[in-house]
Amino acid sequence: MLDIRYRIDRMRALHALSEGGLTESQAQQLDELFRARDEDGMLALLEGATLVPPAKKKFEILRQAKLIGERLTQLSRVIPLPHEKIQELYPQIREIKLAYERLTTEADRFMTRV
Repeated sequence: MLDIRYRIDRMRALHALSEGGLTESQAQQLDELFRARDEDGMLALLEGATLVPPAKKKFEILRQAKLIGERLTQLSRVIPLPHEKIQELYPQIREIKLAYERLTTEADRFMTRV
């Protein structure tokens, strides 16, 4: 199970969007960016791509998750640890994670219909 708070998991989820309507060239570029561990490059590529609606929604969720994940990382490096500020972000990340999981489940059901 992916935890989209973390960069590597977000990158795996972004990489999976290559099936979301990318051209062959774009999919190849996405592979290269994934191997280079360039999350910002992956986001830029997918921003300009024409994705199918479920993939576009996942992309938007992953972009939001990146912002919150980066904020959590910043706060975790502050001493003394700002527990209250960190706790304020957890409901947001849970909501985003649930939205992503619902989309994934819906897309999986759609793809497996006979």
